[in-house]
Amino acid sequence: MRKYIIKQILMIIPTLLIVSIVAFGMIRMLPADAVETYMLANHLEMTDENIAMVEEKFGLHEPVVTQYFSWVSAVLHLDFGESYTSNQEVADMLWKAFKATAQLAGAAMLWIVVLTPVLGIFSAKKPNGWMDGFTRMFCLMGTAIPTFVLGFFMIRLFGVQLKILPVSGKESWMNYIMPSFALSLAHISSFVQMLRNEMLENKKGAFTLYANARGIKEGVVFRTHILKNSMLPVVNTVGISIGRLIAGTVVIENVFSWPGLGQLITKAILARDYPVIQAYILLIAIVFICANLIADLLSAWVDPRIRLGEKG
Repeated sequence: MRKYIIKQILMIIPTLLIVSIVAFGMIRMLPADAVETYMLANHLEMTDENIAMVEEKFGLHEPVVTQYFSWVSAVLHLDFGESYTSNQEVADMLWKAFKATAQLAGAAMLWIVVLTPVLGIFSAKKPNGWMDGFTRMFCLMGTAIPTFVLGFFMIRLFGVQLKILPVSGKESWMNYIMPSFALSLAHISSFVQMLRNEMLENKKGAFTLYANARGIKEGVVFRTHILKNSMLPVVNTVGISIGRLIAGTVVIENVFSWPGLGQLITKAILARDYPVIQAYILLIAIVFICANLIADLLSAWVDPRIRLGEKG
């Protein structure tokens, strides 16, 4: 297992290098000039002296390659520069927003971990039963309803009409209920369908029939053969979904006024705050890379064949 972990970690290095080049290059390809954007945001006159001052401050007078290595060196020291609009350290802004987004994503993951096995297992236990019908209808609605529509509906019902849940901010644990559920619903629907289909397929597998023929108890067959083999693709997908939860909060955070990365990047794009946008791209890429690593390690833990490198 240790060799497998080291191999997966070493594979991250070239990926991070490519991501850093993309994040740096995308900002340089945007049509608006960084110097002009900074001067407009800080109400500076477009004089030659001010332009030279801004270029000197951000190193924009240097060759692009030199700018890239200077930026990477700063990033390695967790220095993402200053925001054009607020003049705050981008690292501080990102960290504060990331904590809020991670808390929301954690609450959404809790919904996923609790509801997915419950709905998936009970649905697969008795196919075409009432629980299976309810679960399939739930999954259909979860995948069909857009996240922002669900968010506005929940605000209208539980916040405005019933007045039992707060509709914005993150002052208490009750503020987490609506945005986290709205964020998790589409994921739950996908995972439940995946788990149900895998379990129904594994029920017909040769290993299950052989275990039944040997007289092994039904509960043992279910846990060791059906459920364990069915969980592998779900565990792998859930791990990858960590990155999707973090990156997918943009709509939900704006609907529920949640002070996280979604609101931060929306404001940064509207204000053309390039240092914030550049740091956000890099951060989300790192989150996805780490999420994929977690998914690979979870899969290797569940299925020893992966970490042992079994072929064929």
